[in-house]
Amino acid sequence: MANMINLASIDLNLLVVFDALMQERSVTRAGRRVGLTQPAVSQALSRLRQLVKDDLFLRGPKGMRPTPRALELAGPVREALAQVERALEPVAFNPATATNSFRLAMADYAASLILPPLAHRLEHEAPAVDIRVRINDNVSALGLLDRNEIDFAIGYHTEWPERFDGQVLFRETYVCVMRRGHPLAQERITLEEFASARHLLITLTGEATGFVDRLLRKRGLTRRIAMTANQFLVAPLIIQDSDMIMTLALRTAERFAEVNNLHIVPVPLEPDPIDLTMLWHKELSRHPAHEWMRSLLVEICRNV
Repeated sequence: MANMINLASIDLNLLVVFDALMQERSVTRAGRRVGLTQPAVSQALSRLRQLVKDDLFLRGPKGMRPTPRALELAGPVREALAQVERALEPVAFNPATATNSFRLAMADYAASLILPPLAHRLEHEAPAVDIRVRINDNVSALGLLDRNEIDFAIGYHTEWPERFDGQVLFRETYVCVMRRGHPLAQERITLEEFASARHLLITLTGEATGFVDRLLRKRGLTRRIAMTANQFLVAPLIIQDSDMIMTLALRTAERFAEVNNLHIVPVPLEPDPIDLTMLWHKELSRHPAHEWMRSLLVEICRNV
């Protein structure tokens, strides 16, 4: 049997430093995160390297790059630290005095709907709670959750592994938008008119295809995607000054129709509604602070 590491010989602070380095990828920033000087973080990293017999992190042009062994350790270490944190957490959570920081991943479309009312609620109910938001491309979100880089992933997730929990925040329907003076600005457009038009596509991954293309292929049709962009909120600005059309979430389309002089018509493909879903690690489902934030986000989205 392989030699087992004696847990009594391990300084828990080493794991805290390792977790900070995984999240920050910088000795200086990791030190700030855990309240240690840069030399102290470097010394802790040296002890960790001796303990696991691996370099763990290598210096690169973009900071500290984790080795394959570090990537293997990241999930179990984060889970172990999370269990310790939960064990030491107060049984009750009081938002009025809480100083938690919650990390969310979402696209700018979801952020535009959720963050304004969230900011208002927090100012009145939890003034010391902080929010940190990063982009969610619906592809890397599960990895971000596993590496504890975010607490919640909000996006169009249709399925997820057993280790995560999920909840639908709201259901979104889609319409076709174009400028008011567009040649197709009628009450309805045909499928052939839709397919032959020049399209704008918002793609967070850079891939020039989406659910509309899958639906068109089923009917033996294709479309020309004349332009892609990576932000939903820039779409109305592009559409209002071009002859491109776009399939857009109804809530966004209605918000910008008057301001950006847009015309809205039904999508002739009749796409199914899509659910905006919130995902989180199942191990945090009963965490008092996370429960409170989840319920607040659900309540906000219920009124979107």
